[in-house]
Amino acid sequence: MIQLIDIDVEHTMAEYATDTVLRNSVEAMQNAVTDDVAALDGRTVWMVNSTASGGGVAEMMPKLVSLSRALGVDAKWAVIDVDEPVFFEFTKEIHNLLHGAGDPELVDHEREIYEATSRSVADELADRIAPDDVLVVHDPQPLAAGAMVVEELGVPAVWRCHIGSEEHSEKSRTAWKFLEPWISDYDRTVFTLPAYVPDFLATDADIIPPAIDPFSAKNRRMKPQEVATVLARADLIDTGHPVKQFGQPARRLQADGSFAPATKPADIGLLFRPTICQISRWDSLKGFVPLLRGFAELKRDVRSAADSTRSDDHRKRIEDARLLLVGPDPSSVADDPEGRAALENLEEEWLALDPEIRDDAAVIVMPPDQHESALVINALQRCSSVVAQNSLQEGFGLTVTEAMWKRAVLMGSDTGGITAQIRDGKDGRLVPDSGDPASVAETLDSVLEAADKWDDWSYSAQRHVTDNYLVFEQVTRWLETLGRLVR
Repeated sequence: MIQLIDIDVEHTMAEYATDTVLRNSVEAMQNAVTDDVAALDGRTVWMVNSTASGGGVAEMMPKLVSLSRALGVDAKWAVIDVDEPVFFEFTKEIHNLLHGAGDPELVDHEREIYEATSRSVADELADRIAPDDVLVVHDPQPLAAGAMVVEELGVPAVWRCHIGSEEHSEKSRTAWKFLEPWISDYDRTVFTLPAYVPDFLATDADIIPPAIDPFSAKNRRMKPQEVATVLARADLIDTGHPVKQFGQPARRLQADGSFAPATKPADIGLLFRPTICQISRWDSLKGFVPLLRGFAELKRDVRSAADSTRSDDHRKRIEDARLLLVGPDPSSVADDPEGRAALENLEEEWLALDPEIRDDAAVIVMPPDQHESALVINALQRCSSVVAQNSLQEGFGLTVTEAMWKRAVLMGSDTGGITAQIRDGKDGRLVPDSGDPASVAETLDSVLEAADKWDDWSYSAQRHVTDNYLVFEQVTRWLETLGRLVR
């Protein structure tokens, strides 16, 4: 039921500090947390979530824990290991409701399974935790189990919610009504944005945005030849020379509905054509379908005889553009049972396109190996002309943060944490209505027109991430919250 995750420390504090861009951030963190580290001395901080791979929470956890350890905090990462599909189906429904989507009718049978499974998890977790330890629980999946441990042991505890919506609806209120009794057992809560905090938690919530590790495989610097090598090893480009491929390369949706190596039937043209790329979980809320429809609408518009308002360069960029819709192997994300269905829905949309437009759009499943997949994401974001994140709802959107760090040109939806990151017209462009293909097409058109602004946007975006969304700022805020809690 409880799996402790071993964490290898890839980079020391000294290594981060040797980077001239990062040195000030590292020193600021070290100076800020001295009192908080002292307050936590002798206590173990338990970070508990629902999966060790797939999604932003699992990606942030290793660096959050390892940097806390490097600063002198005894931190551990535990994952709940639940062999009950209905449990994750239920918590996914809660996730959707918090975003204002899904069915507000919560099934009593599934509710009972959630509570019974949580009881089993809590019993095992309580056997590992000492009364002076600190418990930090992430998202709804382990929420009830953590609350049961708090009730039994009285340990100081924090619940961290990574999801939410600015718009409070009947659906989101249904979810909060279910979660509130469990949340009430925690001393503090942490949210990504102030707008996500429900009214009943307004005085007990801290705000800690997610963050990225600039030295991780997904975000570290890559020279152009490294980018090309990773793409070739993933079979995303054809170099014409033998390359040692990854254990399982990326796969591309084919006209017969199957998936095959991404260079079949032909090279996508990643290194030579303008590329718009979105990389996310397969999730209906990520806006893949309206992005594909908007791209197709823009292609049809520029190919029409009536197109006379665009410059030759602008029209050429649209004519040559390719769209890549990229996500993980659905079976690799244990706590998201809807991934397969979302991918199948996108497949149907792609297969229904006119063949000439379909040739300009690719649906790609990344290698299942986590490290190889991270390298592919890094390479794709660095070689793309535009990185899109067209989410219908988005808690924060680390895929946006990652692309901004790499000085990519950004097009994101005007929702949630994306709006907090991309300042429209300064760091990139925001789509006013990400669910409307016409709105997507119009915004993408404006991005491809404004090539003379791309350098300014990308530099501003990287600076914004450096100042606000690197892991050093996140660790500082976490230790402030935990130090204040135990004091």
